[in-house]
Amino acid sequence: MHEEKVTMSYKRHKTRSEKEEPSTSRKNYISTNYGALCPVFHNGLGNNIFQFASTFGIAKSKNMSILVNKNARVNKVFKLSVKVRNDTSVCNSFRVRKEKLSASYDDKLINFSPKESFKLQNYLQSWKYFFPFIKELKEQLTFRVEIVNIVKKNIVKILHKFNNVPSYKITLVGVHIRRGDMVNNNQGYNVASPEYLIRAVNYFKDKYQNIIFIVASNGMPWAKKYMPSDISVEFIQNSDVVDLATLASCNHTIITIGSFGWWCGWLAGGEVTYFKWPAKPGSGFEKRINYTDYFYPGWIGL
Repeated sequence: MHEEKVTMSYKRHKTRSEKEEPSTSRKNYISTNYGALCPVFHNGLGNNIFQFASTFGIAKSKNMSILVNKNARVNKVFKLSVKVRNDTSVCNSFRVRKEKLSASYDDKLINFSPKESFKLQNYLQSWKYFFPFIKELKEQLTFRVEIVNIVKKNIVKILHKFNNVPSYKITLVGVHIRRGDMVNNNQGYNVASPEYLIRAVNYFKDKYQNIIFIVASNGMPWAKKYMPSDISVEFIQNSDVVDLATLASCNHTIITIGSFGWWCGWLAGGEVTYFKWPAKPGSGFEKRINYTDYFYPGWIGL
């Protein structure tokens, strides 16, 4: 996906933000005089990708290596080319460095000597940790071939279902609607409203023609009820990995809240709309999130 999209005949729209990604021409070597970083994986797949991506970016910025266990979920989903080991127990001897806030950039987190080795915690949810190394990160986050093959077949079925125009004229917009644990939570998360979905759908309808919206959600009854009815829409319910890879194969993305949707949008690489009120005023989550650090440059808050 992303750089190597599913080979389909629908249109691929490049956006200004994609064309103007920063140069990543730094040398790709690791000096034996430098230490290593170990990501500490916990929670769901979206969180795991952030934990890997930010640790990877920090390691690259310091010419350090990154150690990942072969059984880590990110290694089973993506074709990683970093140091993947059967035994990463050496990480247990590394000192721990923790971020200050979960969805904000912490410059103190990366203020250490590259000759030492560390474990990095906790969520590391800021694009600023890996922004200078986007090209290298996208090479790491390449879905494994067995996942790609499943997605290709699924996309073909969807295109055939809505085959009222030539497929090369079709634009796919992936939609991730996070519900589940975000509903009635005590952390201060705001789930997206039906009005947001209408605004986001209309944004793409005003710019593109022949759109198929592909919707994944952990609250599918709500999603089916509130997705606008005057559009071509396909609701998918696969494993979280296949859902992620399917939405990542789309041209553009509508996300609501949560790290899973964040990565659907980033991996797809087109235009992304997001729900711009994800935190309830005065909540614990509002104190932990810096919107500028968290939401990717060029994404559209609605």
